[in-house]
Amino acid sequence: MNQHINRAFEWTPPHLQPKVLMLLIIIALISFVLCAWPKLNHLLKAEKKNRIDQPVKRVFTTLRIAFGQVRLLQDPKSGWMHAMIFWGFLILLIRAGEFFVIGLFPNTSSHFAATVPFILPYLWIKDGAILMVTLAVLYALYRRLVIQPARLTLSAEGLLILLLILAIMVSDILFDAAFLVLNPDIESSGPLAALFVPLVSLLAKNLIGHLHSLSYWAHVTAILFFLTLLPRSKHFHILTSIPNVFFSNLNHGNDLNRIDFENEDNFGVTKVENFTWKQLLDLHTCTQCGRCDQVCPALSTGKPLSPQQLTVDLRDHLNGPSDPDITLLGKVIKDEVLWACTTCGACEVACPVMIQYVDKVIDLRRGLILSEDRYPKELEPAFKSLETQSNPWGFPINTRSDWAKELGVPIWDKSKPTEYLYFVGCNGSFDARGKKISTAVVETLKNAGVSFSILGNDEGCTGDPARRAGNEYLFDILAKKNAATFQQNGVQKIITHCPHCLNSLKNEYPEFGAHLEVIHHSEFLENLIADGKISLGEKIDSKVVVHDSCYLGRHNGIYEAPRKVLAQNVKEVHEIEQSKEKGTCCGAGGTRFLLEENTGTRMSHYRLDELMVTNPDTIAVSCPFCVLMLEDAVKAKGLQGQVKVKDIGEMITGNSQQH
Repeated sequence: MNQHINRAFEWTPPHLQPKVLMLLIIIALISFVLCAWPKLNHLLKAEKKNRIDQPVKRVFTTLRIAFGQVRLLQDPKSGWMHAMIFWGFLILLIRAGEFFVIGLFPNTSSHFAATVPFILPYLWIKDGAILMVTLAVLYALYRRLVIQPARLTLSAEGLLILLLILAIMVSDILFDAAFLVLNPDIESSGPLAALFVPLVSLLAKNLIGHLHSLSYWAHVTAILFFLTLLPRSKHFHILTSIPNVFFSNLNHGNDLNRIDFENEDNFGVTKVENFTWKQLLDLHTCTQCGRCDQVCPALSTGKPLSPQQLTVDLRDHLNGPSDPDITLLGKVIKDEVLWACTTCGACEVACPVMIQYVDKVIDLRRGLILSEDRYPKELEPAFKSLETQSNPWGFPINTRSDWAKELGVPIWDKSKPTEYLYFVGCNGSFDARGKKISTAVVETLKNAGVSFSILGNDEGCTGDPARRAGNEYLFDILAKKNAATFQQNGVQKIITHCPHCLNSLKNEYPEFGAHLEVIHHSEFLENLIADGKISLGEKIDSKVVVHDSCYLGRHNGIYEAPRKVLAQNVKEVHEIEQSKEKGTCCGAGGTRFLLEENTGTRMSHYRLDELMVTNPDTIAVSCPFCVLMLEDAVKAKGLQGQVKVKDIGEMITGNSQQH
């Protein structure tokens, strides 16, 4: 290293320079390890979870979401701000390494040397990254101190981190600028460094040397101080977010595992240590950006649930001192917080680092029900009815197929099986409104010449209400019985119009040995229309707005099928801002259709207000529970004469002709 670079160390004797830096590095690393080890130790001791499947898909998901920042960029202003800081830091990692090489090995040649390959492009890219990060940090400070969005919490920690980043950027440029002034014969430089040369040149020569030294030590100490802060703050996500995305759930559904009641000791989560290592990694990865809160229908309607606060409370409890008097359920996490969740998954889609919330809520509900026998009183008759009558409303099990008696629907015969089993579900079998949807689906299937039949009274509830409520034992009973029925009857293909049944049968029944080809009626109708098996009349002259079911859309990725069916059937189909991935829950999910809403605005009313912005004639739905919730909202608001709520199956039946 030349004599001018050594000016960076002129405040310490030459033989002590590397030793001082090494001492600082050791202190910082020890501090980091002492704080990070307890977190890592929790992960090592936690419940196991397989997260090494589908490696290629995991790599591409990480590149797209973690490195490409696609979820953050859905909110352009704050998204680009964060992305610029993240991308800038990736570029500047090389530069940070160079600073430490300079300090530990003083005889290293200067990177400014003309013999270093690609030095000029590197310096330009590096200075560009510094400018990008600096502008982003200045906007972040402005946003926190002046704009102050409601979803952000102003904290001294956040401001300190931003100021540290700013110090790292400024010290880098001043270090280079001072070097260029001291070495006028050097021609290669980055644009920012060259820009600051005239300003630095105004200083006395000895002050320029001090500036060079100060810039170096400010840079390395800021980086090391930043390192010591990481495990002590929410900014630990800088280290955990990329692994968290890589190990995220890549499959549809809620990522719930069956409990082995014969061999397991923990039935649900009653202690934070009962979570899996991936769930604990989620807690350490929360950035507290507030995006989950922004889209949560429970929080938006005044319920006591904040997905962000739930995560922070769990994290703080995990990292805090062990105190047997502070129980997880009831004290750290209040019961009403858990029962407010509809398990809609909006928080998970909004999270930029792919944190899962729904599985934690259900695991905690499992703890409440299975271990502490504590749950809302409204669920008691539903649980009893599910156990004895295989539906949550108490209708006799031997009346399950009464709705189909006059329709001539064939009952499944395992000696002469039809191609498809139409799985009707509890709502379509017992609810007066739901039966109309079932009838419409049957008529369409008949018109299209589809080979189908139903199980009749042998059909049972999939167990979805029990599992979402946390009664895993009851779900286990119902699922095992249905899975055995499918296997004994040789069922392979299922059509269902209920997204909740779809989710259970398709994503959760494989654990019970039932590997089925399950298709939602919207997808099936799309195929029938495409194949010419349904003949539609002229398009209906009606103004239609689409409402997305959470369990069809977010949990199973089916958005386009209902829209394609409507496009063939209706002249005017409208979308609102809160649609598809951003759609708001009707309030029925997570067993909420069995519970009263005693706090805040009804979620169905809130959702109806969003949909009515387009002044529709019809609200098109693909879920029987959404139909019920939105129709109740229409009646409560006195809008019966203005708008109708219809399942897309009903809309097709009214406009289809005999094949």
